Amino acid sequence: MFITERPFMGEPDWPLIASALDALPANARHVIDLPYRLSSPPMQTGENARLWLDDAGQIAGFAAWQRYWAVLDFFTLPSPQRGEIENAIFTWALPRFRAMDAARGRPLPYWAEYREDDTERGDLLVAHGFTLDEDYQYVQLHHPLGEALPVVSAPQGITIRPLVGEREVAAYVALHRAAFESESMTQDWRERTLRAPHHLPEIDLVAETEDGALVGFCLGWFDAAHRQGQVEPVGVAPGYHGRGIGRALLSEMLRRFAALGAERVIIETESTRSPALRLYESVGFRPQYAIVLKGRWAMRKDTGG
Repeated sequence: MFITERPFMGEPDWPLIASALDALPANARHVIDLPYRLSSPPMQTGENARLWLDDAGQIAGFAAWQRYWAVLDFFTLPSPQRGEIENAIFTWALPRFRAMDAARGRPLPYWAEYREDDTERGDLLVAHGFTLDEDYQYVQLHHPLGEALPVVSAPQGITIRPLVGEREVAAYVALHRAAFESESMTQDWRERTLRAPHHLPEIDLVAETEDGALVGFCLGWFDAAHRQGQVEPVGVAPGYHGRGIGRALLSEMLRRFAALGAERVIIETESTRSPALRLYESVGFRPQYAIVLKGRWAMRKDTGG
């Protein structure tokens, strides 16, 4: 089989990505929420992501430097060339990391992830020089949907409903930035998510006050091939914490995932974020797997080269 390599072209490549995700195992990283990550601004330049295609034009491998998460996303599909493609991914990644170090003017470590039960991926990262241990881990929580779901009513004066498409994107962006105290979310990014594979309007939820202000959001992604959903992201406006809005959003999201036929829902957070963990556990999520981060330097700190 002949393998070709080219830059990721953004939205025109989404159908290729979507078909590949359906073939990946459930423990692969970002099988469900990758469309959200691929909608981010750094993915639109052609510099930060690449595809490896077989002679039928189907994806055999993919890699993306996710600058907003400081992580290298990548996957390969089973093929006789799998090892060759994995080597090509890291051969591409290291010069890209060096270019980012040069543009920044100082070196930083670069990270890749694996779920703790995916020892094959962990060994692959170590073999390619990812040996630094991050001081914290992410935790992946699971909620099975074969059991009775929690019924959490929205607080008085709050309505939980789907986002009204592009008409509400500007209001959503302002809310997202306030909730995460970050300017990374943009109108273009959020509009792209509405067109992304696996985006379903009925699991793109917001919380609205009686006067029409958006004060919470909960975006779901559904992987029908694995009958699994993921929540990414969820947030509540400053000033509205502690009122039960997050619990109401998650409860409604679980109900909607069950109606779609999902068997489980996952959500992730840093293991040190106690308030988030308490929120997720309050509606029935339970820690299932640690997500391990392994890092490497593109340039040595001591010499800069």
